[in-house]
Amino acid sequence: MNHHVTDGVGTTELVQKAKHAAQTVAQHSSETFDLKRPADAAIKAVMTEGLPHMTAPKSQGGSRASMTTQLEVNAALAEADASVSWVNCIYNAVAHMICAFGDQAMNEVMSSDKPYSSGLFSPTGKGRRVAGGAMVSGKYFFASGQHHAGWIFAPMMPEEGGPPVACLIPKEAFEVQDDWHVSGFVGTGSNAVVLPETFVPDHRMVPFMDVVNGTYRASSVSDDAYYKQPFVPVMCAVSAGTPLGLARKALRLFKERIGKKGITYTSYSKQAEAPVTHLQLAEAQAKLDQAEFHAFRLTRAVDQHMATGAEWDIETRVRCRSDIAWAIKLAREVCEIVEQGSGASAIHLKDDLPAILRDIRTISVHAFLLFNTNAELYGRVLAGMEPDIPFI
Repeated sequence: MNHHVTDGVGTTELVQKAKHAAQTVAQHSSETFDLKRPADAAIKAVMTEGLPHMTAPKSQGGSRASMTTQLEVNAALAEADASVSWVNCIYNAVAHMICAFGDQAMNEVMSSDKPYSSGLFSPTGKGRRVAGGAMVSGKYFFASGQHHAGWIFAPMMPEEGGPPVACLIPKEAFEVQDDWHVSGFVGTGSNAVVLPETFVPDHRMVPFMDVVNGTYRASSVSDDAYYKQPFVPVMCAVSAGTPLGLARKALRLFKERIGKKGITYTSYSKQAEAPVTHLQLAEAQAKLDQAEFHAFRLTRAVDQHMATGAEWDIETRVRCRSDIAWAIKLAREVCEIVEQGSGASAIHLKDDLPAILRDIRTISVHAFLLFNTNAELYGRVLAGMEPDIPFI
């Protein structure tokens, strides 16, 4: 068993690759917004640097990067365009889960023309057993990144009964709905997709709870502790970079702004001299520091388990959900302090702040990342009760 989480590409090099890709991503952010999915040039820049394969095995050309490294990579991308950053998060979360299916499926995906997969986590499809596999159909919502993906991870409920089954299905089998008309994360292309009845072979199906619990099919990587991890903590850790990148950018813009303008209808010709500005800066920085504490505690907890192969206890697994949700809540508060301090001059669409605000507000109400839901779950476990949901 491998007891050390070592990046196939060094941490510094991966972050530099992200910053390099971010230049192109930022140049095409308007196009990404208009298209309601990542601009081709933007996603090509991310793919060229190998960033969607940070969780993939080194034997498959991936980086096998630590979660803490991935946080910094996705934060750098988020400062350029949060939608592209989120799509990269999804590609990496699903790339890790693909390893649950075994070598045949993993090789099939990674050797394809588009070795990237969107992920759908609600088992809204259905399947009926046939020789060698199942016929699967259904409608799935929020297929982030599906425009440039060659595959979709989609769980379904067997018609004959039993727990949900996760499937890997070629993207070309799905029909994309024109329903992504939203206020934030506009460029994620998170359209609903419809799957007409399609054959899925056995090697591209595994029990969904095996993925949730990190019980993977025997393969070339199944003894590697990096891949013997429950899905939810990994998904939480992969998600941490995008909100931090947004909050970091908002606070940086505020610091740049206050030295260049005054406060209208006051005696302050320079905003940086006003006590109210000092209070806003101190509070925003403190909240960002807290958000980073929880985000890094989360990624380091996953990294530690990946390095040692230690068993997860229930409280720590649930705490991972609390950490990401609390970090996002704090990141949103940072951005809203900046909004209050920036005045009406920052409402122009040419300014970066409106995009930051719509994106941080969108991620903060994501069903899986919503703080109220995760706080209730964490508090329940802290009170000595068993979790009342399986996704921990």
